[in-house]
Amino acid sequence: MFLRLFKRMLTALGALLSDKAVHRLQMILSYVRLGRWMKARGFRFPVRFAERDGVFAAVAPEFKDKRVLYLEFGVYKGNSMRWWSRTLTHPESRLHGFDSFEGLPEAFDDAGGKYAKGWFSTEGQIPQMEDPRVKFFKGWFEQTLPGYKLPEHDVLVITLDADLYSSTIYVLRQLRPHIQAGTYVYFDDMSRPDHEPRALEEFMQETGLKFRPLAADVTLNNAFFVCEG
Repeated sequence: MFLRLFKRMLTALGALLSDKAVHRLQMILSYVRLGRWMKARGFRFPVRFAERDGVFAAVAPEFKDKRVLYLEFGVYKGNSMRWWSRTLTHPESRLHGFDSFEGLPEAFDDAGGKYAKGWFSTEGQIPQMEDPRVKFFKGWFEQTLPGYKLPEHDVLVITLDADLYSSTIYVLRQLRPHIQAGTYVYFDDMSRPDHEPRALEEFMQETGLKFRPLAADVTLNNAFFVCEG
């Protein structure tokens, strides 16, 4: 009886709340789910930072002077690419960014806050970079990644910032032959458990690969891992 009354109270509360308030409540629950998801998989980050750049800076010393192949999926305006362009010092490092620059390929229900198809579009404009090591591959991942040949490298670093489960799992599966012990993988949007965390979990189940957490922001939304094989 009490449970039914409690549920009735919740529906009455929902009728009074705005869409924005409901979205905030759902995002709170998403972060609760993320914390539980991390714990259930034994992911405990030794260091956590206030902002994403702190996460990058904590991991970069492990490979910044080596011949790195940096692959970024979901470039948008190029802020992450610029950070890594400044940080990776080896002249033979390569930084390759993949993006349609037309926004999301499908609508994205972000815990109640809906992003329409095309959200995050730059109207096809590619970021301008002075670093000759940087190259962009314009198009949907399904168009550009199958024909892509990885240059020679000593360390592979992958940034996944495509938001969607479908895009993230596609990239992980396509790069499976190259993801091995010593590969670094960064996820930029872990706060939606049905998207990037789901893709990572399925990839681990399919491949048997294990990943060790290195650094994250305080919310666990931005998280860096290294593959242990």
